[in-house]
Amino acid sequence: MKQNCLSTWMTCLVLTALLPASLSGAGPEPTQADASTRPKVQVLVAYYSLSGHTKQMAQGVAEGIRRVPSAVAVVKKVDEVSKEDLESADAIILGCPTYFGNIPGKMKLAIDDWNWRMKVDFTDKAGGAFATGGGRLGGKGHVVTSLLLFLINNRMVVAGPLYHNPKGDGKWAEAGAAALTGPLDPGVGKKELDAAARLGDRIARLAKKLQSG
Repeated sequence: MKQNCLSTWMTCLVLTALLPASLSGAGPEPTQADASTRPKVQVLVAYYSLSGHTKQMAQGVAEGIRRVPSAVAVVKKVDEVSKEDLESADAIILGCPTYFGNIPGKMKLAIDDWNWRMKVDFTDKAGGAFATGGGRLGGKGHVVTSLLLFLINNRMVVAGPLYHNPKGDGKWAEAGAAALTGPLDPGVGKKELDAAARLGDRIARLAKKLQSG
């Protein structure tokens, strides 16, 4: 009797070992997801710069993008952007100086070509904008708004940098980032680069949310 029980027990043990892990209740130990397997979010920063100030802001935007896990920044002069760059981007951030209160002609021609000549579909990509200018009220806000209108009219989802009051609960956002680069405040300062980085961070995070559906 004891021998039969032992034989039956051994048979059950062997059969259990041969069952697939999904049936036997056993399975591989959970492991942390490899960061390299996470989907990348690609953010294109397309800018026009004559003196180099807007290029500095573009680099500040890229720094903010890189702070976001799995976000990749691609920084290019607007006239060097290809159709492939635009189609592979999950988000696009535009930047340019202010010429007489408006977008420079070369910037306008370049982005118009994206639609009219390249026929790029921008639907539901994330977008943002930044500008530089020599005067305190030189039209930087108008230029940012004009760039955002281009993105909106091309069916994109736009946003601006986020801020919070360290002394309270106040939170707010702005339409974009800007830098005063004229005789009254030459160059691009730390606070202006911070605004650029906040813009890059916000758009990269928005693109991730849109990507995840």
